[in-house]
Amino acid sequence: MSLEEIILILQTVGPFTVLVTVYFLVTELKEQNKVARANARQHIADSHQKLALAGLNPDIVRVKIKLRKGENLSDEEEAVYLTHFSAIVRARQNQHYQHSIGMLDQNEWNAMVSSFKTLLSDPKNLEIWSFISPTFPQDFVDFVDQQIKEEKIDSKK
Repeated sequence: MSLEEIILILQTVGPFTVLVTVYFLVTELKEQNKVARANARQHIADSHQKLALAGLNPDIVRVKIKLRKGENLSDEEEAVYLTHFSAIVRARQNQHYQHSIGMLDQNEWNAMVSSFKTLLSDPKNLEIWSFISPTFPQDFVDFVDQQIKEEKIDSKK
């Protein structure tokens, strides 16, 4: 076999090799995307679990009970609840970001929005939000403010 024949064979086979390589790269990227989505979802689940466990802290439980009864909070209790609610909102901000980059599916997102609206229906949480909102990115602030507006409209019905 001559050098010219070898070159001709390589030129013929070369494009197919490139196509096969591209196919496998695309397949690998799709798999990595699935893994990244699963990791994002797991991170959110872990975050929820940590917040739920933190909500069982006796100090936070006492504050929640007082708020539910309409009782005033001490300065210390205000600080405890501010920190707790801020952590919840930071977790929601992460979910908002994950959704905005396509890492959170629509069903999960809808459940988060529904849960978040429940939080935003509480006057104390709205008071805290007005205090902490400047510390968040504007797109998230706009999202939260829209949810508050929708919740107020829904509660009037």
